[in-house]
Amino acid sequence: MGVITVYSGKGGVGKSTLARFLSISIAEQSEQGKKVCIIDTCQNSSIATGFLKDRDSFNVSAYDWLTGAAKPSEVIQKFRDNIYYIPSDERVDDYADWVKKNVPRPKQLDVLRNKLEPLTKMFDFVILDTHPNENSDVVNYSISASNFIVIPTDIDMDGIISAERSVELVSEYKEAGYQIDYGIVFNKVEHKGPKEKSLKQLEMFRNRLIENGIPEEKILGSIRYSQKVSTSKNEGIMLNDLKDVWSKNIMEDIRIISNKVFLRGKGASLND
Repeated sequence: MGVITVYSGKGGVGKSTLARFLSISIAEQSEQGKKVCIIDTCQNSSIATGFLKDRDSFNVSAYDWLTGAAKPSEVIQKFRDNIYYIPSDERVDDYADWVKKNVPRPKQLDVLRNKLEPLTKMFDFVILDTHPNENSDVVNYSISASNFIVIPTDIDMDGIISAERSVELVSEYKEAGYQIDYGIVFNKVEHKGPKEKSLKQLEMFRNRLIENGIPEEKILGSIRYSQKVSTSKNEGIMLNDLKDVWSKNIMEDIRIISNKVFLRGKGASLND
């Protein structure tokens, strides 16, 4: 099983949207219909609302499962064939405090890795959606439990700096002996309007990452921007169900990236 964390220390980079559509695309592309489950560890519960469910409609959530108050079967929700998720709520922010009180200190960092063990028999891939806070203990639990970290960034200096810090964090885990890798995704890239300026900025930031020591193969690609991403959700329609050219283009961008994540998450090289 592959455990994939989608993480950025900066909010607004499309992290939860990317997590959702990675799950859809991985399930679509895998030859034998791989089963994917997203676990939402962010208090906003954007995974549930992105799958067009009321975030307040669940009796139990990720916090109940994480603390042992609910079984996996009680919290796992089905979106579509082969795509499942565990919703969250504001209590998930208290999980780190619960761990400190109930888990011996030497075992705290790997608490989520151990918790995921039963899910390895249920799903081929688990995707962890995280809160945009680089100092969060829950983020560290997620990273230590993962095989691969997807780091989204927008075309913005703050986003690029956050991506570089995220790479540094992952590198610390690698140096500590964790078998983990990462890839950076440029998200919300304008391909209309001031397209030329946006693409020049994309190339500039891409070159900056490479000059700062990030291997070129770690940059997985870019996903173009369209208002359709938010309007489709507001209208209760999934982006991948729309037939207009912009929705199709965005989904194709995501499929290209998810294929690399799919290969890497199961241990293949990004160059395979």
